[in-house]
Amino acid sequence: MISLGRKSTKENKNIYQLCREEQHLTREKASEQMDGISAARIEKIEAESQLPTPYDVVQMAAAYKRPDLCNYYCSHQCDIGNRYVPAVTVSELPNIILETIAGLNEINVHTQRLNQIAKDGEISTDEIKDFAQISNELDEISLAVDALNLWVERTAGENKLDLALLHAEKEKRR
Repeated sequence: MISLGRKSTKENKNIYQLCREEQHLTREKASEQMDGISAARIEKIEAESQLPTPYDVVQMAAAYKRPDLCNYYCSHQCDIGNRYVPAVTVSELPNIILETIAGLNEINVHTQRLNQIAKDGEISTDEIKDFAQISNELDEISLAVDALNLWVERTAGENKLDLALLHAEKEKRR
């Protein structure tokens, strides 16, 4: 008996397959929306018999309207990204805003201490504990901002947000 590969079940689908299926695309239709990526290549990526390249992921992110695929690839599958790129979880806008505000409120309490630590340009042994806490809080704010930016890109990709207008308004305020 010839095996035709694994049977696709919800449990064994990777993020690339799930995102493609969310868009109701066959591998062939998805391939038509990408430059230089065949349906066979998509199948190998989804079956995890080959890792995607950054080029593959950028193409899939655009075709599947999922900019967060780039973050997923960098934070989970790229050797450099594993080390330096945190995984960003995109949730609903109200949750992202609440997380951002909570982080800003937390850091606000510590700004005076951060100024004291930074005054001499060094972090002394007795300052490390406070600096580590403040640094963690800043990381949380950074993740919330990244989640907001990915939410904006995804919403724009779904044609629910005029990205050109948003960029024009942001540029006016610089």
